[in-house]
Amino acid sequence: MGKKRVTSHDVARLAGVSRSVVSAVLNDTPGIGVSAETRENVLAAIRELNYHVDAQARSMKTGRSLSLAAFGDTRHPLFMRLLEGMQRECETQGYHILLCSPGQRPDGEARDELVDLYHQRKIDGIVTLDGTSYRDEAWAAKVSEAGIPYVSVEGYAETEGVCSVLADYKGSVELALDYLLRAGTPQLQAPLYAEVYHESTRSWAERTRRDAYTGWCSERGMSPFSFRLPEREGRVEWEEWLLKLADAGKPLPPLLVNWSSGIPDLYRAAHKLGLRIGEDLRVMAADNTIQGHRLSLPSLSCVEIPYVGMGEEAVRRVLKQLEGGTASGAAGKIWLPAVLRAGESA
Repeated sequence: MGKKRVTSHDVARLAGVSRSVVSAVLNDTPGIGVSAETRENVLAAIRELNYHVDAQARSMKTGRSLSLAAFGDTRHPLFMRLLEGMQRECETQGYHILLCSPGQRPDGEARDELVDLYHQRKIDGIVTLDGTSYRDEAWAAKVSEAGIPYVSVEGYAETEGVCSVLADYKGSVELALDYLLRAGTPQLQAPLYAEVYHESTRSWAERTRRDAYTGWCSERGMSPFSFRLPEREGRVEWEEWLLKLADAGKPLPPLLVNWSSGIPDLYRAAHKLGLRIGEDLRVMAADNTIQGHRLSLPSLSCVEIPYVGMGEEAVRRVLKQLEGGTASGAAGKIWLPAVLRAGESA
């Protein structure tokens, strides 16, 4: 036979207090005064009896599971960094994470399971990592109608009525350009902007980055010059563009690249043409998805989208909705600034 479970009644009897006092100590219940001596007696009894809170019983009493769902593609490095931030904040708040991924299923089918989990009281809220142009109105309506505390990270940037934690892409480009033309560096001409892309349609984030570049140049009386390069089968062909720049017979202008994933091929092409990164060609990336500042030589200068911080903020916003109702921040947009990673390439 299994060992009899220790209950809060056993703790109360050993400590010589009522069960309400034990509950107040365990939950820091406001309005119930517990002296330091009494609190220590209760804690001593808990240690002696090796008492553990019955999570199922607490859930039935409070209506909360103390778990949040994190939904995203587990193969994506950005989702892993988001989870790092969510885990940090959840540990602080006494919450756990239920990891959910669509896998091979349709996205909508996988998301519907999150709603079911909420109704089953297995989760208290949902955080999703979405594409920067994601705005599924049907999903947002379903979450709202169910009253589920919900935050989209990166999604619904241009949609009202959904709480989103977003990166300040405009500020990230301005931060990168300010660094490229900082005091003490050659002030030749406006930096060039290279937009690496996977497909013809640009996302909201990429439109924002390009507009920020154009605006930054215009404010300084500089002529912006941007160009697009496709990324095919994981490769970006830089050599033709570098040859055009080198053939002009002038020092090369600084170059800002939208994605760090295009940087390794740029380094290879520059090496092939005898161009020294950081000297002949100053380079910077407007993101740090592949942790390029650690992997490249010379080390890459870049601005980093703060996915860890976004995960922390998403948890805080979900719990705020949980405490005050979904209306307490359901429609807000929270913008987090990028982080400068200064390297040797610029």
